[in-house]
Amino acid sequence: MGNRRLSLPSISSPLTNISVLAGLLAGCFIVFVHRPEDSPAIAALEMILCLALPCALIEVLVNRSPQRAGIDFSRRDFSLSRLVRKVIALWAILAVLGFFYHAFAIYRSPFYAPFDWLWGVSIVPMLMLSLVYLAAVDMMQDEPNDALWQLGNRFFSRPQHLSAAEGNYLLGWLVKSFFFPLMFCYLCGQIADLRQFDFSGFHSSSLRQFAGVSYDLLYIAFFFVDLMISATGYIMTFRLLGTHIRSVEPTVGGWLVAVACYQPFYATLYTSYLGYEHGRPWGVLLSDQPILYTVWGLMIVLCLSIYVWAAICFGIRFSNLTHRGIITTGPYRWTKHPAYISKNISWWLVSIPFLPPDASPWTAIRLCTGLLLINGLYFLRAKTEERHLLRDPVYREYAQQVRDHGVFRRFRFGS
Repeated sequence: MGNRRLSLPSISSPLTNISVLAGLLAGCFIVFVHRPEDSPAIAALEMILCLALPCALIEVLVNRSPQRAGIDFSRRDFSLSRLVRKVIALWAILAVLGFFYHAFAIYRSPFYAPFDWLWGVSIVPMLMLSLVYLAAVDMMQDEPNDALWQLGNRFFSRPQHLSAAEGNYLLGWLVKSFFFPLMFCYLCGQIADLRQFDFSGFHSSSLRQFAGVSYDLLYIAFFFVDLMISATGYIMTFRLLGTHIRSVEPTVGGWLVAVACYQPFYATLYTSYLGYEHGRPWGVLLSDQPILYTVWGLMIVLCLSIYVWAAICFGIRFSNLTHRGIITTGPYRWTKHPAYISKNISWWLVSIPFLPPDASPWTAIRLCTGLLLINGLYFLRAKTEERHLLRDPVYREYAQQVRDHGVFRRFRFGS
């Protein structure tokens, strides 16, 4: 059973996981030990670079992802005409993004200040480096008349309907332009929280206090790792590395259930309809029972460990609403959605909506209904993602293997 699943091809390898951990350790040394005075925005950029570099080397030297993406490093088929069209198209996309980042009030809020700084200092270098990158890719790719060329060619030809490739390419930019600023700013916040963390509780002789401080640190650290991988994934979409976006979720429904789980949309849904938390989470409820407190905390940590393990398997390929290769290793051996399952279980353990402070069954029903609706939202995300990925024959074979041999094989909804 297990060997059969291991024989399936995976875009991720064990060295991908090692490179993520190496990048994480290097980044943490720089950000928290060597240069703790750097601003959170600079620190976040340092973390991203530390993760991106070793993962990119593994993609090129070990996984040979560029060759599978149609890149031949020995080819020198350069065309100035093609390059001009691609540069015009890319710079036009960046100009539109710059306009909307300036026009939309949300991107002028204090939360997005780190991204505003990053955009300001990186836009000119990004424009210049794009000339070199596009020239290199144009020389080496099997099909140089790609979607970017098609978009650029519109400036030199009569307008026509968007091709499927062009539409997919533009949707990819929409995904990146929405999610990267959000993840980058969240990452800045997590770095600030870790720098300000109070470690004095580790010196306590109280099991309850030691367990509580350990849990608090791990909770922040897990989401710090997740956000570092997420932020890096959204910008490392390079065909030259074979980490480009192959396809984007094509349906409105798939987009709606995905973006509904993120700000600013999630705040409105949670406040108005889906609120499930109360003033007595698990730590308060179990504060006078140190052994049960420790066991309960360990269950949450286990869930979050699986969640982060699933993220690590992506390397620099993580992004919502996209297909960038099929992962069949790590926790994906046992279920198609280890991150969603573990994260949703952790919310029940953290918030305990079934034990409200007023002990009212109606309050418990209301809070549990809110969390069940959020669970349902993630169920819909899982199903729309599967529908998208089932276009790939590798995923179809993988999905069948998980249905037959996965940990939830007796419960079809979890497999």
